[in-house]
Amino acid sequence: IDDVEFAYVDELSGEDKNMVQVRSSSRVGYLDFGVNAKRLNYIAKGLREKGWDAVGVDFKVHPDYAMQNSVN
Repeated sequence: IDDVEFAYVDELSGEDKNMVQVRSSSRVGYLDFGVNAKRLNYIAKGLREKGWDAVGVDFKVHPDYAMQNSVN
């Protein structure tokens, strides 16, 4: 069982820029075998197709997550 949370942030850091933050986590256990990253990347891809600036999970930026969950 996993949870996905969306948080709308209005005018982040005093800039005229709105943002949606997304978090996905497993309720059971520590490892997720990359499922949550795949979910977030899927959501980010869909948002980019609609014109949003949506960054996904980059395993090069999060090497510990990638190593612990055996994902490339």
